[in-house]
Amino acid sequence: MASKHPLIAVLVLATTTANAADNPMWRNGLLWTCTFSSIIRCERSTDCSSHPDRGRIKLNYPENSLVDQTGRSRPIKRHYVQTVAGSPIGSEVKIELATNEVVWLSAADGGGTFSDNWTGAMVSPGAGVIVQELRPLICAPEQ
Repeated sequence: MASKHPLIAVLVLATTTANAADNPMWRNGLLWTCTFSSIIRCERSTDCSSHPDRGRIKLNYPENSLVDQTGRSRPIKRHYVQTVAGSPIGSEVKIELATNEVVWLSAADGGGTFSDNWTGAMVSPGAGVIVQELRPLICAPEQ
């Protein structure tokens, strides 16, 4: 019997999730520092707006945690690598925190020839007046 949704079958086959042990960030280190220079806040009653706000977060893969800009440690619930066939992005790392925050990162230079930086964003959902915050990130392995 032929599938009623062949496109869905193709997308499922073309999208693969690698084992966390295959995390490409680990080639350059297990401790990462990510910086941001702005924050986008979306409020219930108004549109989203960007504000200058500098900060730093730290990824600590051996401890399975992220230390936020206030110094508070947040457990990593899970992380995985995703690649999509035909995408110009080699692979993406998704990190889900126990707080339901998510960090998406992709290599600035997939081959690692020119840069070992990763770029992406940290998305923090909210339940109050602020319904979501987004921090654009630049991450580099600690030396």
